[in-house]
Amino acid sequence: MKHLRNFFFTGLLVLLPIIISIKLFVWGFEKADQILGNLLHQIILRYFNFSKPIPGLGLAVLVILITLTGIFAKHYIGKKLLSIGEMILVKIPILNGIYNTTKQIMESFSNKEKSAFRKVVLIEYPRPGIFSPGFLTGDTPAEANDKTDKRLVNVFVPTSPNPTTGFLVFVPFEDVIMLDMSIDDGFKLFISAGVIKLKENNGGYSFNGPSFDRGDVKG
Repeated sequence: MKHLRNFFFTGLLVLLPIIISIKLFVWGFEKADQILGNLLHQIILRYFNFSKPIPGLGLAVLVILITLTGIFAKHYIGKKLLSIGEMILVKIPILNGIYNTTKQIMESFSNKEKSAFRKVVLIEYPRPGIFSPGFLTGDTPAEANDKTDKRLVNVFVPTSPNPTTGFLVFVPFEDVIMLDMSIDDGFKLFISAGVIKLKENNGGYSFNGPSFDRGDVKG
């Protein structure tokens, strides 16, 4: 009976990630198809008098539009037009902040060498003796350092299992414990809520950031 139970939970651990991935894909497919598909269906109905819905049309058109935008953005004329559009956006209050922030986040995720998440760290939070993992994102603005008379660094502490949300804390650099864990493994840790076992890295760490070296590292 004990062996059967172990086999059951092993099977569950194997199947759950597959099922969840398929569910999320289907959900995204249906949402994209529903939003864009309904609009396209109205256009087709009006101009071509074709009333039968076409499954997957919305998603197919969305993929084509995104791909064409990427191709357009790579060419000289596209770059110029996008640059003009960007200049207009950054002059609009509120929208400029949203646009710049979103652009920086997307660039961080798309380019690992310039990633905003520079190191996986531990900070003593929410109370002494309890440690929370997070991502080192850079140096704190100079004003905060001057006001506190300390060298502070920015640490983003994601929520689990959704690491796209979280909170920012300013932490004295000497209180930050650097980990050898890669950024990818850090995301796996948060997404799995600590369930998955990460491979140990005994080859030291690499830090792609400003002025932190091995002599600075605590831990």
